[in-house]
Amino acid sequence: MNEYCLNFFSEFEKEYQNIKTTNSDSIVIAHKVTELIETRSKELFKWLKKHKFSSSEEEIYFFKDLKPIFISKLIYYKTVLSIETNLPTSKKNKIKFYEDALNSIQENTNKNRKFYEYYRARASHKDSIYFLREKDSNILKRDCSLINYDLKLCTSHDYSMALMISNDILTNYLENKIEKLENNCSIVHPSVQQTINWTGTKIDLVELIYALHHSKKINNGNTDIKELAVFFGKIFNQDIEENIYRFYIDIKNRKTGRSKFINQLSEVLENHILEEENVN
Repeated sequence: MNEYCLNFFSEFEKEYQNIKTTNSDSIVIAHKVTELIETRSKELFKWLKKHKFSSSEEEIYFFKDLKPIFISKLIYYKTVLSIETNLPTSKKNKIKFYEDALNSIQENTNKNRKFYEYYRARASHKDSIYFLREKDSNILKRDCSLINYDLKLCTSHDYSMALMISNDILTNYLENKIEKLENNCSIVHPSVQQTINWTGTKIDLVELIYALHHSKKINNGNTDIKELAVFFGKIFNQDIEENIYRFYIDIKNRKTGRSKFINQLSEVLENHILEEENVN
């Protein structure tokens, strides 16, 4: 992948995380992140108009993974901003308002069921159709909704991918809001007073989550990866649900030792057991 592109997303992530860690109010965060993305997107699109990808695989990676994750944050925070600034005052009406927002997400999912299933299955057999830019602007070959799109900046489904990612995160956000209002119990047992923090890297935590998921050790493997990311993120105070698929791609792209963290855990435990046996 082009060096400018990788640096762009790396720098953006640092700015984004800085906003989240230095602000606690959801409306303030939404405002600042939206402004950041709208500014940075202009830079990205200016580069994209001139850039030629070295391969179809590289172009698919950009429009299936990099750009949708970036744009999903814009969709998410603009939606949060709209919801929170129009929120009713009473508890009952707040719950209803959040539930209506959840219903809107479901309606959108139902309208795009075919692509939603493709997204959920993490399929790739139609990537060349969904995530490569059109080579011409023949209107007979294109969806009418793309009539005003700049073909250098988008594919037929990169925005749909961003919307799916955003809706997943927004669903978790809304469900948590409803749960708090209904006074449901917290994930953390009330007897646990101290905060438990993950002190490894985020990619290590993602590797562990995927290993537990695919070994079917949690709910027999029937829990979605995104749900596990939210669950573990709450326990360990880590924000990983938005980027878990990107982290997984990084794990798959390792040249050697794709499961290096799991292997390290095994080695550490084995060494500790041997040390205890030697002492005894």
